[in-house]
Amino acid sequence: MEQVHAKNAVRHAEKRRIGTCQFANRIATVSLDAYKSVVPKSHRDAMKQTCVAAIVAHYSNKCGNQSLRVLGLGVGTKFVSHDVIITEEQQNEINHSCYGKRIRDCHAEVLARRAFRRQVALEILTDLRKDSSSGNEAETDTDDDQSILERVECKDDGMQTKICYRLKSNVTIHFYASSAPCGNATLKKFVKMEKEVFDASLGPDEWPQSAHKPIGAHSLRLGQFALLVKKDISRNSSEVTLRSASQDEDNIVEDKVTTQQQLPEKKCDQAEIEQQPRRKKTKIWPCREDDAWCPPSCSITNYNKGTIHSCSDKICRWNCIGLQGSFLMPLLDVPMYMTTLTVGRKFSRAICQRAVCCRAEGFGNSSNDKYKLNHPALMETNVYMDESGTHQMEGLKMIGEDASFDSNLCWVWWPGKGSNDADCIDGKTGLIATSCGGETVQNASYSDVSTYALLKINLEILRMCGAQRQHL
Repeated sequence: MEQVHAKNAVRHAEKRRIGTCQFANRIATVSLDAYKSVVPKSHRDAMKQTCVAAIVAHYSNKCGNQSLRVLGLGVGTKFVSHDVIITEEQQNEINHSCYGKRIRDCHAEVLARRAFRRQVALEILTDLRKDSSSGNEAETDTDDDQSILERVECKDDGMQTKICYRLKSNVTIHFYASSAPCGNATLKKFVKMEKEVFDASLGPDEWPQSAHKPIGAHSLRLGQFALLVKKDISRNSSEVTLRSASQDEDNIVEDKVTTQQQLPEKKCDQAEIEQQPRRKKTKIWPCREDDAWCPPSCSITNYNKGTIHSCSDKICRWNCIGLQGSFLMPLLDVPMYMTTLTVGRKFSRAICQRAVCCRAEGFGNSSNDKYKLNHPALMETNVYMDESGTHQMEGLKMIGEDASFDSNLCWVWWPGKGSNDADCIDGKTGLIATSCGGETVQNASYSDVSTYALLKINLEILRMCGAQRQHL
């Protein structure tokens, strides 16, 4: 879609926003401060535009003091193409040493969660090493006042005592994203959007407590609750293999069988043929026909244009099963959910509500299920990544073309990594960038938040848990 702008027209790099409350602004500020401290200014300037996400812990103690701490930071807008993964899988049939070392999805939200998982694993490892005289001095973050977990007594399926952890009662987890997550959260349809109203009655450590209003699922066939994938530009149009109407189970219409030859090696008289059942004709799902209705960066799941789910879909999943991941869940008493979600650019409360939690309504209703559908408090921040930047808008422009996310550089950091020691990742390869210039070599190293590295630290934790369990 095109727009014509007046002569000398300019706009802010980020549209002016109202914000929700002081706490949302504090979450954004501490997240962006971490971004500025661990990503060199030369690279922040070179990236022009990017997305930042963070997972932040809020602490409150008995004296009434409250503080914020970033536990995981992610910066980036890229992902590894499907072709790279297929090539690696073929190579791994001979050599399995590369499996899990690439980070496929380097979008900021995904990197922030990976960093958070690494930090939680380090905290558990540090706690276990206190009980072990043979612990080595590897990467740790040992300040008890800043730990977010506590040991609790748990029973396994055999009713044996095991080592287990849970989030401390004085700690809550908060998620920040500098822009609305890609996918459903940027699909500005199906609901009336309203501007935020700043709530001055909330203090600096308070956030909205009101429950979400129910969502009317009135446009499912148009994609209201649809799952989307990140569009992979390496997959050209000739590879699109959308299932046709005759192949889609929802669109099959079978005619009556009118000849004996159409029956599989079975002789029937005409009366039997007339009695053959016919499939009921159903309406075609418009959202499955093509992806023209999707946000520009996304496509429908059956269009063969991508294989990685959108960040909106992933956050929705995290609000069902927690932020901790499958590696850490056996060590936790209950999942860890985000209490709030703060968004900068493109925030709309009604759209965000639908995208990140409410479209999964009905999940985890069983009384004996430890998982639940988590509804975080949704907030907008008026703290900007780019306070003064502007775009020249004069003349005819395609909507969105003034925004440029060209850099392949992605960054990930967690406290145990060090104060100024973020991993710089090439978002097109998923490996450490050799010179932080966006280029990598074939044997580039992997990040400590890759699946391979997270599995290694988790196996070390399980080994130590097994050794210590014998003494319980």
